Amino acid sequence: MKNRARIVTVIALALMGTAAFWLSHLRDAVHLGKPGVRIGSLPVFDERNEVARSNSVAMPTAVPGYRTRVEPITRLELGYLPPDTTYARRHFESVDGGFHSQGSVVLMGTDRTSIHRPEYCLTGQGWNILRQSVASIPVPRPAPYGLRVQRFDMRFQGMIEGKDVLRSGVYVFWFVADGQLTPSHVDRQLWLIRDLLLHQTLQRWAYVSFFSDCAPGEEDATFGRISKLVAATVPDFQLTDGRAP
Repeated sequence: MKNRARIVTVIALALMGTAAFWLSHLRDAVHLGKPGVRIGSLPVFDERNEVARSNSVAMPTAVPGYRTRVEPITRLELGYLPPDTTYARRHFESVDGGFHSQGSVVLMGTDRTSIHRPEYCLTGQGWNILRQSVASIPVPRPAPYGLRVQRFDMRFQGMIEGKDVLRSGVYVFWFVADGQLTPSHVDRQLWLIRDLLLHQTLQRWAYVSFFSDCAPGEEDATFGRISKLVAATVPDFQLTDGRAP
């Protein structure tokens, strides 16, 4: 019995040693993939209006029918995510003032922990996710295609500045890497592992999102307006439609 235990221990240690050697070799052989989004020289600011990063994902600064401005990345986010994370965050408001949306991009560098499940942040901010669905947004440029996105319909109820507030929200997001697009966090993780093992490539995944709040019952109309904003902005900063070249 003792001999059997020794044999099992030796085999386990040998497997761990082999795995450690293989992982070390893989790490040395891995190269970083190209991002699936365009990077520009526009700086990123924190809430103190101090420059936090010298460059950012190049979300458009001018969109017909909208007023747009840079929004800060909080110091909490900057401290929580890896230092080689690249960001973009902009506020879009229709010229008639009837619609507004926040667009964000988080692009990983060499550390995959830059991107996590969207549910964590949303529920942490007091939002309850009522419905989840996958939708297709028609994007006209550079050639027409359907961008598959994840849609969350959400509800917030709580106290803001001493008032009881009930609001709905629509959150739309997807993930993009070099030549790859998916609305699924699980698919993104599986594809990242696949590319590491088969191609020794660490893909630089980006997490793109748009959020708008609205009155309860206006979720479908709000998603329609977000879809138009996505169609107008995505061709300016996203480098792939997910189809093989």
